[in-house]
Amino acid sequence: MLYGTECPIRIMVAVTFHFRETRLQYLFQVVRALCEYPVDLLDIFIVTNIDRDESLKQITNLCAPLFKPFPVRSKSKKSLLIESYPKLANPWLLPWSHKHLISDRFLKAESTYTHFIYVEDDVLLSFDNFCYFIHYREMLKARRLIPSFQRIEYNDADNRLYLLDQIGITDLGSRNSVHLDGYTFVNLDYPFNAMFILDRELAMEYVETPSFDRERSKLVRPEWDVACRAAMGLCFEDPPDGFSARYVSPVDPNSLATPSWSWVYHLPNNYAKDRLKPFAKTRADQQFSSEGNVLNWRPASKVVEYLALIRGKKRTNGPEPSL
Repeated sequence: MLYGTECPIRIMVAVTFHFRETRLQYLFQVVRALCEYPVDLLDIFIVTNIDRDESLKQITNLCAPLFKPFPVRSKSKKSLLIESYPKLANPWLLPWSHKHLISDRFLKAESTYTHFIYVEDDVLLSFDNFCYFIHYREMLKARRLIPSFQRIEYNDADNRLYLLDQIGITDLGSRNSVHLDGYTFVNLDYPFNAMFILDRELAMEYVETPSFDRERSKLVRPEWDVACRAAMGLCFEDPPDGFSARYVSPVDPNSLATPSWSWVYHLPNNYAKDRLKPFAKTRADQQFSSEGNVLNWRPASKVVEYLALIRGKKRTNGPEPSL
């Protein structure tokens, strides 16, 4: 694609943002990455739990410069909208508050949107990520599979990248696969993304499934909490024979690594150095390693765990709508 040209794509985005001033920096980076998409139309809805004027103004003032016209892409239209849900019975229900945007606005008869993106406020989704989805969505469609992503974190202790949701190594050859463009597409053991992308066909399917409904989604994935179920999209809806989920990720059969364009960056990097949790302890280049000694996490002692819990209670200021 030539610099300065637009794609004939029109996107609606919902970003869940449980308001904390300390997380505004992540929201800005997420919105900035989206605003760099060279598309015809981009409407971003920030779905938040606050309605205080001063807090809403903080969001608007921070993000508004990103929506000013860019002469190089003068035909690209972008807008920022905020929806507030301050009286939810449970703060963890906020990730479900965007669903009406899909059924009532995105799929409305006169809508011209081509794609819907849901993403949490700390997951950076690049234009390369989006192009990867578009390309392989078409190639995988006939197989009822959907291209998926992996969240990564950077650990400045060793200057390496880690897979947030992959807990331990896994065997590539033990699972069914699809081969495209020299890559092997497989189910991952932990397919949580904290986001999903839908085209109109996928959206029409999604709104008719149990996964679209907060209560019925418990039947689909009872072990996932309510916030995680809000982000699972069509992952577990009627996967094809031999696959545990619709979501598949590409693996380079030579390096045994997933390519960078299928990674989405988890901006806080808060798990890579957290000794108490197993998340972000598997290196991005060792996910399918055959060497058992690459595992990089062991449970902390009870004393360490207790002290960290006490410190965490002192620092905590409300729930966080992501893992």
